[in-house]
Amino acid sequence: MGRALSLDRRRRCRLRSGGAAKAILLALLALAGAVAVESPARADFRVCNRTKYLLNIAVGYPEGDDFATEGWWSAPPNSCATPIKHPLGGRYVYLYATDVDAADVLQGTVSMCIGRRKFKISGIADCWRRGLQAVNFAEIDTLNAPDWTVFLNDASQ
Repeated sequence: MGRALSLDRRRRCRLRSGGAAKAILLALLALAGAVAVESPARADFRVCNRTKYLLNIAVGYPEGDDFATEGWWSAPPNSCATPIKHPLGGRYVYLYATDVDAADVLQGTVSMCIGRRKFKISGIADCWRRGLQAVNFAEIDTLNAPDWTVFLNDASQ
């Protein structure tokens, strides 16, 4: 955000303009401080794929008095997906992932609903009655942090 000046050039500015250079420097520092204060801290939920396979990812999270599930995000090998792009609202986030053959790649115990195509579903009860599929999500304890990253590795790692 700006241009870095070499040390020699800054010295020449200070020698030539004296007080004006100090005023400009103070104004730039104030502007940099204002930008730093206005920039929000990063707060999201990321899933990084350290496997050799393309993974499809869905997440579950608290929504009011119930839960919601949302999917799909693709995470190619050695990359990350960011399914939640805001501060986490609770201690637990639920994660479901499949490979390209639709085989589960996580062991989970919390039954939630998913759709075959891109989806956002409110509620986790009666999945099949609503034309949805019930699958087991893994519970991720984020320790109430506003920001969390999960790394998915091959079973051999």
